[in-house]
Formats: sequence, C-alpha cells, structure tokens
Amino acid sequence: MSGTATRRRSWPEVPTELRHEAERQLGSPVRDFRGRPGGFTPGLAGIAVCADGTETFIKATPVGGPGAADYRREALIAGGLPARAPAPCLRFTAERDDWLLLCFDVAPGHTAQEPWDPAELTAILNTLSSCVEQLTPSPIPDAGTVADRMAGRCRTWRSLATGGEIDGVALEDLGDWERDHLPRLASLEDTWQHHVDGTTLLHFDLRADNCLISPAGSVSFVDWGRACTGPAWVDLVCLMLESDLGDIDAEHLFTGHPLGKGADPDAVDGFLVALAGYWALAGRQPPITHAPGLRQQQARSGQATVRWLQRRWAA
Repeated sequence: MSGTATRRRSWPEVPTELRHEAERQLGSPVRDFRGRPGGFTPGLAGIAVCADGTETFIKATPVGGPGAADYRREALIAGGLPARAPAPCLRFTAERDDWLLLCFDVAPGHTAQEPWDPAELTAILNTLSSCVEQLTPSPIPDAGTVADRMAGRCRTWRSLATGGEIDGVALEDLGDWERDHLPRLASLEDTWQHHVDGTTLLHFDLRADNCLISPAGSVSFVDWGRACTGPAWVDLVCLMLESDLGDIDAEHLFTGHPLGKGADPDAVDGFLVALAGYWALAGRQPPITHAPGLRQQQARSGQATVRWLQRRWAA
C-alpha cells in the first residue's frame, strides 16, 4: 500500500500546549491514539480516542517540516468543501509551538486495495463522478490551477532533448521508447499547461490510500492538500496512475468512463507527458529518509504513464 513505510510521529511527540489545545476543543482528554499508515509526510496522522468515547482523525506536523504547506492548504480546501462532498468534515485547526494540527471527523472504512478490487474501483469511480458534479464550478475561488501545482516540475523531456541530462538523469537512463519519442515528448511538455484549463475543484492526489471505503460501500476522499482547479478528467487520470491498476487497461477504463469520454485527446496526451516526465525524474532521485517508499511509488507511476502513452500513440 502506498506510503506504508513512512515514518510517522506519535501523539506524545506533539508539543504539550498543542495537545492541550486540541483536547480543549475536543472537550475531552485523548486517552488513546491509533496511527494510520499511508501517505508520505512524516507528521502525526491517526484516530484520537477521547476519554468520553468519541473519536476524531487528527494530523499534525511542525510548521517548517515536509508537508506543512499541504496541511495549510488542506485546511483551506476542507473548510470550503460543500457538506455533501465525499470528504470528512474539518472540525478545527490549531497552531502552537511551531506545530500545526488539523482535526476531522473520522471517515469510516478501510483504504482501497491494490491492485484494484473491481467492486471497490467501481464504487470509487461512481463517487468521483458525483464529486465532480458537486465541485464544478469550484467552491474555492483561490485554489490555484493544475499548471500552478505542477509549476517547475515539467522540464524533464526538454532538458534531455537539448542537453542530454537533468539532475543526474541522462539519456541512457531512459527506455528505448522514450528516446525514440523524445522530440514529441519535449514538444508536448512545452505546451501541456495551455490545455488543462477547467473549473472543477480537483483532489489531485487520488491514490488508493486516499480513498476510504465504508462497510456499506460508501467512499470518502481524504487528504485534500494538493487540491487545485482543472478539467474534471484530471482526477480520473491521477486515480489510475497513482495506484496499482493490476491487469486493468488504463485506456479502456479512461475512455469508457463519462469523465474520460469527452476529454480532448491532445490535452490528455499533454498531461500524461507532463506526469511521465515529472515521475521519470523524481523516481530516480535519492531516497527520502522519512518516506523510503516514495521514490519506488514515483517510479512505478512513471512506468505506468509511459505504458499508457505507448498504448495511445500506437493506436
């Protein structure tokens, strides 16, 4: 499962004043804390069980640490989501001693399986369709765009085409297909951001471990720290590439889904090229101490994206 090796903080590591402020707002002391796996940030994340028996989901991190910017963004986004959106309600935020804490209702259920279980995937795809309806147009006016979120990260193919190297990655590190198609990859990488305008608020990080499925089959999307606006089909692409599809054909699934049927093929190609370039570079960087599984996840997503492009461009 994505991010299971991430090294998390424990409840006692949270500054005392921040813990006391959280308990004040909860109205009861925290008697137990059950950490949850998943994700790639090293902060605290899990279910706080209070003395009165109530449970909430709490995440916290040092304000200068990895992921802190996403925590602040998540607080902004979660606070503006409509009540019917498939996401847990933000209860409150608190900041003390250079730590930031977010408290949510607990989203019931388990994280989606990898490779995808067909029934779970169907439930998630249906939920994504209804989520798009609720979040178009975006209820968050200053959420930023897909291009904003990817700014500075989409230079791999152009750099390799012009200089033969970027951040320790060289032409010989690429596969034969990428080298053979490098001019086309570089050309699309230069223009992709002009084709992903849209008014839908996107989650933009829909991995299996960000999708919780209740015993009744309902779905919640969690961790909205990378939300932005763009075409509705972008989240479908992210869902398919950030988790293990197994034997499912990405192109068949995408074109058979309502969000993918009407997508501009050139826009989809451009976005896939941007993602493939980002992951080709990121997946070859040195491991990150607090998230040793991240580079492997990025490399896997990059390989899946290239396979999808191969399928599309061979048609």
